[in-house]
Amino acid sequence: MSKPSLPDLQPLRPAPLLPPRRGRDLLVGMNLSPEKRLQAFSAEDLEIVLEHWMHHTLGGRYANIGEYAGPGDLGRDRAGFDGPLGTDPWDNYQCKQFDRKLGPRDVCIEVGKLVYHVTRGEYSMPRRYAFVTTRGLGPKALDLLADPEKFRQELKRAWNTRSAGLCALSEIEAALDTIAFPEFQAITGGQIVDDLKDAAVYPYFFGGGLIKPRPPDRMAPEEIAAHELPYVEQLVAAYNDACPTSISTVEEALGLEPYCAHLRASRQDFYCAESLREFSQDAFPEPRTFEELQQLVSDGIRHTVAMTHASGYDRVLATCQQATVVHLGDHPLAGEVNPADRSGICHQLANDDRVRWVK
Repeated sequence: MSKPSLPDLQPLRPAPLLPPRRGRDLLVGMNLSPEKRLQAFSAEDLEIVLEHWMHHTLGGRYANIGEYAGPGDLGRDRAGFDGPLGTDPWDNYQCKQFDRKLGPRDVCIEVGKLVYHVTRGEYSMPRRYAFVTTRGLGPKALDLLADPEKFRQELKRAWNTRSAGLCALSEIEAALDTIAFPEFQAITGGQIVDDLKDAAVYPYFFGGGLIKPRPPDRMAPEEIAAHELPYVEQLVAAYNDACPTSISTVEEALGLEPYCAHLRASRQDFYCAESLREFSQDAFPEPRTFEELQQLVSDGIRHTVAMTHASGYDRVLATCQQATVVHLGDHPLAGEVNPADRSGICHQLANDDRVRWVK
């Protein structure tokens, strides 16, 4: 008897050339596509993604969205309602985290629960039934969902092996023969990523930096708004502390140099920082992002504020200069902050009475 032929043994080929990488690339390693990254998430992290996906994508589609927590969900996970919670019509979103595509067995088990609980009157048949899974459905499962009669026969054929824990086939066979299935949908990880591309949470989950550029800063209006008065009044007091003649009003400050130019520039800096605050609220899911930036600046200027200065005006100048060199570390807004923002944050802190120019 002849021996089976074996492949020729060859020396190990040279390692393939790597694409050029430098700097931060060498710290984070090879990039994963957002969809691959989503597939690697833990069940807990995926739950967080799905919560944001539901709010961002489905929040405007339904009047109410509910979730069924715990083991007693009866085959329901999240549900969207056109009216009040628990009323018809409604759509079911069944979220599954597997390391593979869903197959016929998986969809039969889930739809078997649906048919069983609907026939028992525990809830009504949903209008749509969406399988939400990072890896999608396999071709055989998709074929079943696309052919109601074929799916019906498959449910009956395998009921006693896949759904016997619900009831015997004889108890539900008549319902399986006549029940009208909902519209089935498959929502994949790719669709979840696409749906979140314009959401503030996208870079939080998938990286890539901010999804929207910072818009132009607002210009300071001619009239001083009511919400500006605290820091403007502090500046007038600082000018008065430095000027040989009395300055007690904004009008008096605007009639003298260098205070006139400084007040106008300070108001514009304040509005730059306010524009950055508004951008932060739109760009980042964490509401405290801008407050954390303010705290970094506050920590960086506190010694300068506490020092002895010839006048309150000198304290303003020294503090705003110090703010321009405060280290912002890896704060998410660090790349968006310009010198005017830093000075403007000083005035925001004065506006909130967190710093005082005249001691």
